[in-house]
Amino acid sequence: MSITDAVTKNRQGESMLRAMTTRALGRTVRDFTADELGGGLCSAVYRICADGETVVLKIASAPEVVTMRHERKYLQIEAEMLRTFNKKLHIPIPRLIALDETCEICPVPYFFMSFMPGKPLMLLDPKPDEEAVLDIKRGVGQICRAITSLEAPSFGIPYMTETYCACNADFVLQLLRMLLDDAADCGITLPGIEPEALLALIESQRSVLNQAEKPYYVHTDTWDGNVMVQDQKLTGLIDFAAILWGDPLMNHDFHTFSREPGFEEGFGKTEFNEDERIRIEIYRVWQQLGMIVERGFRQYADKNLYFWVYDVFRESVSRLCKMTGQA
Repeated sequence: MSITDAVTKNRQGESMLRAMTTRALGRTVRDFTADELGGGLCSAVYRICADGETVVLKIASAPEVVTMRHERKYLQIEAEMLRTFNKKLHIPIPRLIALDETCEICPVPYFFMSFMPGKPLMLLDPKPDEEAVLDIKRGVGQICRAITSLEAPSFGIPYMTETYCACNADFVLQLLRMLLDDAADCGITLPGIEPEALLALIESQRSVLNQAEKPYYVHTDTWDGNVMVQDQKLTGLIDFAAILWGDPLMNHDFHTFSREPGFEEGFGKTEFNEDERIRIEIYRVWQQLGMIVERGFRQYADKNLYFWVYDVFRESVSRLCKMTGQA
């Protein structure tokens, strides 16, 4: 059992996987193998070899598994994001092959996509050298910049109409409320601040948040587990379930745990004014809160996974208070 094993991973047997593959490819499959891919934190993902063709299958969580509010349509969202980017952009990402939401073969939605060569940066041993990592991150920045060139119709989570908002501040506050409601459902206590105090802190920065006047497609999950590398070169990105319609500064590598100069250079944004730094810090707090709440829902095999985020979250909230004059 992997330390990242989670109750959200909906594994299937070989006969089911073969039937799903037959429907997706539209032909009878003779030679068939299926291997579960490691590294993911939410879905069951398989590398399927069917008569010499290699594809990837991703399966939604079982119906009885309770997911976080913002993830309730995550698989369908990812498939639609792949469809959109395949059509509108020329970037190294998987090609959507088939999405099946009928639940006729498998009791949950699933989709097939093309296989992306390489391994996740997180799993490489030894790690690429420093210059190679910088170059990889530049490539990630370039891909994210291309994604963010697409204007979105609203602030919100794609295809979850109940989340659509007229302005960035309303959307960010809604994302936080969703996580706080999830935390309450799981009995999770926030470290260092009460939920209402956190909401009040973010609400006080409404005008700063609303400096992001137009929504764009943003990738909020380009952590090293989703960055594919081969021979110390970036081959592409995987996992598009966490695409949002929001502020470009919500792109993951702007608000991760430390600055990513390679990403910033590739994206084309290396300087930030004070209000932009405040927005980034707000998004960092939101990201870390999500990691804390995620532990309660996914019930990882490693009970200490992400436990260190509690202290980091407390530090980020304190830093945001100081930045906004509320320390």
